[in-house]
Amino acid sequence: MKKVVVKIGGSLAIDEAKLADFVAAVSKLPAMGCEVAVVHGGGKDINENIALLREQPTFIDGLRVTTPSIMKMVEMTLSGHVNKKLVRLLLDNGVNAIGLSGVDGKLVEVVKKQGKVDLGLVGEVAKVNPKVVEDLFAAGWVPVVSPISYGPGEDGAASWNVNADTVASELAVALGADQFVLVSDVPGVMDDSKTVIPELTEDAAEALIASGVISGGMIPKVRESFKSISRGLKSIHIVGWKDAEHFVKQINGELNYGTILG
Repeated sequence: MKKVVVKIGGSLAIDEAKLADFVAAVSKLPAMGCEVAVVHGGGKDINENIALLREQPTFIDGLRVTTPSIMKMVEMTLSGHVNKKLVRLLLDNGVNAIGLSGVDGKLVEVVKKQGKVDLGLVGEVAKVNPKVVEDLFAAGWVPVVSPISYGPGEDGAASWNVNADTVASELAVALGADQFVLVSDVPGVMDDSKTVIPELTEDAAEALIASGVISGGMIPKVRESFKSISRGLKSIHIVGWKDAEHFVKQINGELNYGTILG
Protein backbone atom coordinates (compact mmCIF):
# COMPACT_ATOMS: atom_id res chain seq x y z
CA MET A 1 0.00 0.00 0.00
CA LYS A 2 1.14 3.54 -0.79
CA LYS A 3 1.17 5.82 2.28
CA VAL A 4 0.00 9.35 1.53
CA VAL A 5 -0.19 12.28 3.95
CA VAL A 6 -2.27 15.23 2.75
CA LYS A 7 -2.38 18.57 4.54
CA ILE A 8 -5.22 20.96 3.83
CA GLY A 9 -6.05 24.41 5.15
CA GLY A 10 -6.97 27.92 4.15
CA SER A 11 -9.98 28.41 1.91
CA LEU A 12 -10.27 24.70 1.15
CA ALA A 13 -11.28 24.08 4.77
CA ILE A 14 -14.16 26.59 4.59
CA ASP A 15 -15.20 26.65 0.91
CA GLU A 16 -18.07 24.17 0.74
CA ALA A 17 -17.76 23.47 -3.01
CA LYS A 18 -13.98 22.95 -2.87
CA LEU A 19 -14.28 20.84 0.26
CA ALA A 20 -16.89 18.60 -1.34
CA ASP A 21 -14.58 18.14 -4.34
CA PHE A 22 -11.64 17.32 -2.06
CA VAL A 23 -13.71 14.74 -0.20
CA ALA A 24 -14.70 13.17 -3.52
CA ALA A 25 -11.01 12.91 -4.45
CA VAL A 26 -9.99 11.34 -1.13
CA SER A 27 -12.80 8.80 -1.45
CA LYS A 28 -11.09 7.43 -4.59
CA LEU A 29 -7.64 6.94 -3.04
CA PRO A 30 -8.17 3.80 -0.89
CA ALA A 31 -9.40 1.89 -3.97
CA MET A 32 -6.18 2.99 -5.72
CA GLY A 33 -4.07 1.25 -3.08
CA CYS A 34 -3.43 4.30 -0.90
CA GLU A 35 -3.45 4.55 2.89
CA VAL A 36 -4.34 8.19 3.47
CA ALA A 37 -4.01 10.49 6.48
CA VAL A 38 -5.45 14.00 6.24
CA VAL A 39 -4.00 16.75 8.44
CA HIS A 40 -5.92 20.02 8.52
CA GLY A 41 -5.45 23.60 9.60
CA GLY A 42 -8.25 26.11 9.88
CA GLY A 43 -6.79 29.56 10.37
CA LYS A 44 -9.74 31.46 8.95
CA ASP A 45 -12.19 29.67 11.22
CA ILE A 46 -9.89 30.40 14.16
CA ASN A 47 -9.70 34.10 13.33
CA GLU A 48 -13.48 34.36 13.23
CA ASN A 49 -13.81 32.73 16.63
CA ILE A 50 -10.93 34.68 18.19
CA ALA A 51 -12.73 37.87 17.18
CA LEU A 52 -15.30 36.93 19.82
CA LEU A 53 -12.53 37.27 22.43
CA ARG A 54 -11.71 40.77 21.20
CA GLU A 55 -8.07 39.79 20.87
CA GLN A 56 -6.19 40.85 17.76
CA PRO A 57 -4.51 37.87 16.01
CA THR A 58 -0.72 38.27 15.93
CA PHE A 59 1.59 36.31 13.64
CA ILE A 60 5.38 36.12 13.60
CA ASP A 61 7.01 34.35 10.62
CA GLY A 62 3.64 32.77 9.84
CA LEU A 63 3.15 31.39 13.38
CA ARG A 64 0.23 32.48 15.58
CA VAL A 65 1.09 33.97 18.97
CA THR A 66 -1.06 31.86 21.30
CA THR A 67 -2.22 33.14 24.70
CA PRO A 68 -4.09 30.78 27.08
CA SER A 69 -7.49 32.20 26.06
CA ILE A 70 -6.61 31.94 22.37
CA MET A 71 -5.38 28.37 22.94
CA LYS A 72 -8.81 27.34 24.23
CA MET A 73 -10.47 28.82 21.14
CA VAL A 74 -7.90 27.28 18.78
CA GLU A 75 -8.45 23.81 20.25
CA MET A 76 -12.25 24.12 20.17
CA THR A 77 -12.15 25.29 16.57
CA LEU A 78 -9.63 22.81 15.16
CA SER A 79 -10.20 19.63 17.18
CA GLY A 80 -13.92 20.31 17.43
CA HIS A 81 -15.61 22.18 14.60
CA VAL A 82 -13.17 21.78 11.69
CA ASN A 83 -12.13 18.19 12.47
CA LYS A 84 -15.64 16.84 12.91
CA LYS A 85 -16.91 18.67 9.83
CA LEU A 86 -14.26 16.94 7.70
CA VAL A 87 -14.99 13.57 9.27
CA ARG A 88 -18.73 13.94 8.62
CA LEU A 89 -18.17 14.87 4.98
CA LEU A 90 -15.83 11.93 4.41
CA LEU A 91 -18.23 9.50 6.09
CA ASP A 92 -21.03 10.79 3.89
CA ASN A 93 -18.86 9.91 0.87
CA GLY A 94 -18.22 6.36 1.96
CA VAL A 95 -14.80 6.97 3.52
CA ASN A 96 -14.05 5.22 6.83
CA ALA A 97 -12.90 8.46 8.42
CA ILE A 98 -12.01 8.92 12.07
CA GLY A 99 -11.00 12.17 13.75
CA LEU A 100 -8.22 12.73 16.24
CA SER A 101 -5.65 15.32 17.26
CA GLY A 102 -2.01 15.23 18.22
CA VAL A 103 -3.19 14.89 21.82
CA ASP A 104 -4.92 11.54 21.23
CA GLY A 105 -2.64 8.62 22.07
CA LYS A 106 0.17 11.21 22.38
CA LEU A 107 0.29 11.13 18.60
CA VAL A 108 2.35 14.33 18.61
CA GLU A 109 4.42 15.31 21.65
CA VAL A 110 5.85 18.82 21.82
CA VAL A 111 8.01 21.19 23.82
CA LYS A 112 7.65 24.97 23.91
CA LYS A 113 8.89 26.59 20.73
CA GLN A 114 11.81 28.93 21.43
CA GLY A 115 12.55 32.03 19.43
CA LYS A 116 13.36 35.73 19.51
CA VAL A 117 9.96 36.44 21.04
CA ASP A 118 7.62 34.43 23.25
CA LEU A 119 4.94 32.85 21.06
CA GLY A 120 2.98 31.60 24.08
CA LEU A 121 1.47 28.13 23.84
CA VAL A 122 3.12 27.30 20.52
CA GLY A 123 4.79 23.91 20.47
CA GLU A 124 7.74 22.44 18.63
CA VAL A 125 7.43 18.78 17.75
CA ALA A 126 9.66 16.57 19.89
CA LYS A 127 8.23 13.17 19.02
CA VAL A 128 5.59 11.57 16.81
CA ASN A 129 4.10 8.22 17.79
CA PRO A 130 3.02 6.85 14.40
CA LYS A 131 1.61 3.58 15.77
CA VAL A 132 -1.67 5.40 16.43
CA VAL A 133 -2.09 6.11 12.72
CA GLU A 134 -0.52 2.82 11.59
CA ASP A 135 -3.07 0.90 13.67
CA LEU A 136 -5.88 2.92 12.11
CA PHE A 137 -4.49 2.24 8.63
CA ALA A 138 -4.35 -1.48 9.40
CA ALA A 139 -7.99 -1.39 10.49
CA GLY A 140 -9.06 0.38 7.28
CA TRP A 141 -9.56 3.89 8.67
CA VAL A 142 -8.65 7.25 7.13
CA PRO A 143 -7.35 9.38 10.03
CA VAL A 144 -8.28 13.08 10.00
CA VAL A 145 -5.78 14.87 12.25
CA SER A 146 -6.04 18.21 14.04
CA PRO A 147 -2.60 19.73 14.78
CA ILE A 148 -3.36 20.44 18.46
CA SER A 149 -0.69 18.48 20.30
CA TYR A 150 0.36 17.09 23.69
CA GLY A 151 2.94 18.79 25.86
CA PRO A 152 3.92 19.97 29.34
CA GLY A 153 1.71 22.35 31.29
CA GLU A 154 1.88 24.07 34.65
CA ASP A 155 -0.23 21.35 36.27
CA GLY A 156 0.32 18.21 34.21
CA ALA A 157 -0.11 17.93 30.46
CA ALA A 158 -1.51 20.72 28.29
CA SER A 159 -2.69 21.20 24.73
CA TRP A 160 -0.35 23.15 22.46
CA ASN A 161 -0.85 24.96 19.19
CA VAL A 162 1.43 23.63 16.45
CA ASN A 163 1.64 24.76 12.84
CA ALA A 164 -0.40 22.27 10.83
CA ASP A 165 2.25 22.06 8.10
CA THR A 166 4.79 21.05 10.74
CA VAL A 167 2.52 18.36 12.19
CA ALA A 168 1.78 17.04 8.70
CA SER A 169 5.44 16.89 7.66
CA GLU A 170 6.52 15.28 10.94
CA LEU A 171 3.76 12.70 10.64
CA ALA A 172 4.77 11.98 7.05
CA VAL A 173 8.37 11.40 8.14
CA ALA A 174 7.36 9.19 11.07
CA LEU A 175 5.10 7.08 8.86
CA GLY A 176 7.71 6.81 6.11
CA ALA A 177 5.09 8.20 3.76
CA ASP A 178 5.56 7.64 0.04
CA GLN A 179 4.05 11.01 -0.74
CA PHE A 180 3.39 14.23 1.18
CA VAL A 181 1.01 16.75 -0.41
CA LEU A 182 0.35 20.25 0.93
CA VAL A 183 -2.81 21.80 -0.50
CA SER A 184 -2.46 25.57 -0.22
CA ASP A 185 -4.48 28.67 -1.07
CA VAL A 186 -1.92 29.41 -3.77
CA PRO A 187 -1.18 27.16 -6.78
CA GLY A 188 2.35 26.46 -5.58
CA VAL A 189 5.49 28.37 -4.66
CA MET A 190 5.66 31.42 -6.93
CA ASP A 191 8.54 33.51 -8.20
CA ASP A 192 8.63 37.31 -8.23
CA SER A 193 6.51 37.39 -11.40
CA LYS A 194 3.80 35.28 -9.69
CA THR A 195 4.55 32.23 -11.83
CA VAL A 196 4.47 28.80 -10.22
CA ILE A 197 7.92 27.26 -9.82
CA PRO A 198 7.57 23.58 -10.92
CA GLU A 199 10.63 22.36 -8.97
CA LEU A 200 12.43 24.07 -6.09
CA THR A 201 15.67 23.36 -4.20
CA GLU A 202 16.33 24.41 -0.59
CA ASP A 203 19.00 26.96 -1.52
CA ALA A 204 16.69 28.58 -4.05
CA ALA A 205 13.88 28.65 -1.51
CA GLU A 206 16.02 30.37 1.15
CA ALA A 207 17.06 33.00 -1.41
CA LEU A 208 13.39 33.68 -2.17
CA ILE A 209 12.63 33.97 1.56
CA ALA A 210 15.52 36.39 2.06
CA SER A 211 14.31 38.56 -0.81
CA GLY A 212 10.73 38.56 0.46
CA VAL A 213 9.30 36.66 -2.51
CA ILE A 214 8.32 33.79 -0.20
CA SER A 215 6.60 35.28 2.85
CA GLY A 216 3.99 34.76 5.55
CA GLY A 217 2.60 31.28 6.04
CA MET A 218 4.54 29.96 3.05
CA ILE A 219 7.80 30.34 5.01
CA PRO A 220 7.13 27.57 7.57
CA LYS A 221 5.43 25.50 4.88
CA VAL A 222 8.56 25.47 2.72
CA ARG A 223 11.09 25.20 5.55
CA GLU A 224 9.34 22.32 7.27
CA SER A 225 9.06 20.54 3.93
CA PHE A 226 12.81 20.73 3.36
CA LYS A 227 13.46 19.48 6.89
CA SER A 228 11.34 16.47 5.97
CA ILE A 229 13.34 15.93 2.78
CA SER A 230 16.59 15.93 4.75
CA ARG A 231 15.09 13.18 6.93
CA GLY A 232 14.08 10.87 4.13
CA LEU A 233 10.93 12.07 2.38
CA LYS A 234 11.39 12.22 -1.38
CA SER A 235 8.07 13.36 -2.77
CA ILE A 236 6.73 16.64 -1.39
CA HIS A 237 4.21 18.60 -3.40
CA ILE A 238 2.77 22.07 -2.73
CA VAL A 239 -0.34 22.55 -4.85
CA GLY A 240 -3.44 24.70 -5.04
CA TRP A 241 -6.86 23.21 -5.42
CA LYS A 242 -8.21 22.80 -8.94
CA ASP A 243 -10.50 19.81 -8.87
CA ALA A 244 -10.66 16.16 -7.87
CA GLU A 245 -9.32 14.95 -11.21
CA HIS A 246 -6.16 17.08 -11.03
CA PHE A 247 -5.57 16.06 -7.42
CA VAL A 248 -5.86 12.33 -8.12
CA LYS A 249 -3.50 12.66 -11.10
CA GLN A 250 -1.01 14.53 -8.89
CA ILE A 251 -1.08 11.64 -6.42
CA ASN A 252 -0.67 9.15 -9.28
CA GLY A 253 2.26 11.07 -10.74
CA GLU A 254 0.43 11.66 -14.02
CA LEU A 255 1.00 15.44 -13.85
CA ASN A 256 2.43 18.24 -11.75
CA TYR A 257 0.36 21.40 -11.51
CA GLY A 258 2.14 22.79 -8.42
CA THR A 259 5.65 22.86 -6.95
CA ILE A 260 7.66 19.73 -6.18
CA LEU A 261 10.34 20.29 -3.55
CA GLY A 262 13.56 18.37 -3.74
